[in-house]
Amino acid sequence: MAKRKHNRRSPESEVAGRRQVPGFLVGRPTVAGVVGLVVIVLAIGVFGSYLASRFAGPSGAALGGGRDPGAGWRARLLQDPQDLEALLGLAHVHLDEQRLDDAESLYRQVLSLQPRNVEAIAHLGTVILGRGHPEAALREYDRALAVEPDYIHALWDKAHLLQQVLHDYPAAIRAWEVFLRAVGPDSPDGKTAQRFIAEARDAMGKTSPVDKAFDKTS
Repeated sequence: MAKRKHNRRSPESEVAGRRQVPGFLVGRPTVAGVVGLVVIVLAIGVFGSYLASRFAGPSGAALGGGRDPGAGWRARLLQDPQDLEALLGLAHVHLDEQRLDDAESLYRQVLSLQPRNVEAIAHLGTVILGRGHPEAALREYDRALAVEPDYIHALWDKAHLLQQVLHDYPAAIRAWEVFLRAVGPDSPDGKTAQRFIAEARDAMGKTSPVDKAFDKTS
């Protein structure tokens, strides 16, 4: 899947496809590799329970249909330019479409109204990651988690970033373990997290001493 779609399947159903990813994740992160990873993270990183919480409720229908997924959100913003849910909804649409500047502008608008909005902070990290700045993206995920330590979206994206881009497997495992406690080990997402933990441990075992030394000095 090339873009973030809010109706996609859970990580449980996507994980098999993740193993078919081409080799741009191998080796040291590059801008192209990071951008490629963003597609993967966004394709498998937001799960059904999170989406249900984001768009549930009486205003959930504002997503709109037809050819313009942002139409419903724009209509709401015409009525109330400070409608936080509509600002976030339209920002997510722009992020789906890889319109990073437009998405960032709306996330920052949300933060000007509500500086501790973890959804805007975490998604701002994803925008930054999309521009090829993984360390800066990680700081945004950590900023979101400083506000809400069990915010599962930021935990998921942080763990993926640590594991797939930065190859910091011990830190990735710690992030997955926090995520696992938040969603429960028996949930579909919890089982997926356990598989990622196993993959990270396996990767740690296969890392050569030369690679480890290079990681420490990079």
